[in-house]
Amino acid sequence: MQLYISESTRPEDVKNFFSSCYPFLKIELYKMEKDTNVGRGKKHSPVMDKFVDLPGEGVVDIHSDITVAELGSSFAGFGLRTEVFRKSGNVWVATLLTDSWTLQQQNNAGEEITNNT
Repeated sequence: MQLYISESTRPEDVKNFFSSCYPFLKIELYKMEKDTNVGRGKKHSPVMDKFVDLPGEGVVDIHSDITVAELGSSFAGFGLRTEVFRKSGNVWVATLLTDSWTLQQQNNAGEEITNNT
């Protein structure tokens, strides 16, 4: 599935689209900003409630065979950092240790854990 991102796209739209595709996953979006201190790289702002000053518009592929890491790279092209969480019973767990898993693998694991608790 493809998600079109532009200045009129709201982070909530992205979250809703993502959750409709993968009901046992959720995504959070952060804006990457240039750090004013030399040598410090980029810092991340808190969770966004709207997109401001995106460096462009385009399409992000959100298909079942893409890994969490690849998804993050796709959003990075828009100056956004992502964090994906998998449902585990009644809590959401960050997928940091399994970012090489595909979205389908993550969703299946969330479904299995949630339905067996």
